[in-house]
Amino acid sequence: MGEEKDGVPNGEMAPQEESSKVLLNEGADGAKAEVQAADIKVDIATEDEFRGLTKSELMKYAKDPFWVRLRIILMFLFWAAWVAMLVLAIWIIVKAPACEPPPTITWMQESAMVEVNPSAMDPQDSVNLVKALGLSSFYIPALISGHDFYKLNPAYVAEQVTSLLQVHDEQVTSLLQALTGAGVHGVTDFVPSPVLPYNSWVVNTSYAHLFNLPALTLNYDEEDLSPELQKVLIFWKNEYNITGFTVPADETEKQPELHNLTTSLNHDLADQDIVVGEGMVDVSDAVSNLNLPGSFQQFLKLNSDSWPYYKFMPVVADHRTASPAQMPAVTMALMLSPGTPILQIPGNNTEKFVTSLGGVVAACSELRSKDAFKFGATEFVNSTANVVAFTRTMKGVTKLPVCVQDDEGRH
Repeated sequence: MGEEKDGVPNGEMAPQEESSKVLLNEGADGAKAEVQAADIKVDIATEDEFRGLTKSELMKYAKDPFWVRLRIILMFLFWAAWVAMLVLAIWIIVKAPACEPPPTITWMQESAMVEVNPSAMDPQDSVNLVKALGLSSFYIPALISGHDFYKLNPAYVAEQVTSLLQVHDEQVTSLLQALTGAGVHGVTDFVPSPVLPYNSWVVNTSYAHLFNLPALTLNYDEEDLSPELQKVLIFWKNEYNITGFTVPADETEKQPELHNLTTSLNHDLADQDIVVGEGMVDVSDAVSNLNLPGSFQQFLKLNSDSWPYYKFMPVVADHRTASPAQMPAVTMALMLSPGTPILQIPGNNTEKFVTSLGGVVAACSELRSKDAFKFGATEFVNSTANVVAFTRTMKGVTKLPVCVQDDEGRH
């Protein structure tokens, strides 16, 4: 037999050696690695793995007095904080400064007016004129009689006035339908003062305290005057469809108490849509003196911070020095500056006015509906002897520039 090698006879395969085992991290608690045939297997003991609390353990803590008190305290703190934030939010809303109310103007300020002469103009022609110019108000001066505040001024022919206002006709005529359908407002002057000695209030001793004697001017400080005037103005609305009344600017300047009265009347009659407008001024002199350099723009600047009612005659024949070339610029400047123009057009010049300036008035009337022209401030820029330039500006809306120049270079 052959020789033995390593204790195994020749020709026989030596038995496979056992897998070698190497201990890693010897001395570590339970951690070992076993290497078998080039494969590595790591066994990690799990004795220290967190398995959470059992139900019985949770109930043990839930009933523990410490945790019970802690939960109650935390719940109380949560709701206390929630209520505190709610109260704080309400306090901030209440104490925060209120937003400024949006600006408003009255219907008397929105649209320019055309003066109507009941004795010289046909009623339907008056309506057609108002509509052609894109206006929503007409003005008849001094309708209220100085003899009796509840009667028409005897200077007018009563039949012609009532025909225009459509108050006593049994049949609703085309004029009333046109005025009502177009929403046209009627405007006249405020009750006259002083009055004549035979005024109905003067001869009635119960009204004596409403006057300053012996001047027979209304006592605007008298508390009883406002309620009586309210009755008068409501009468004119109901009987004659007149809802606007103008007060001359010089009257309020001389008598500050008149301003307080008109403010009170506007407040008390707001639900009646009745308006008393202050600041009626006649600009005939300013328009007639266009030959004086800078006079007209100076007039506009002086009145730019208020809202006057401008009475002026846009027909050149009614002025001493103005020329036809200047009147479109004057009309446009008055229409687009702060204020309400009252166009005084004689009955025999109506067609001429509509032909020459009707387009200017209608275009400006449309522009006056924009917020910048209704509420915006006026800033004059680069004005010269023959150019009037200004912008109407209001926060949040487009700035609108206005530049007018007369062809003769005289304003």
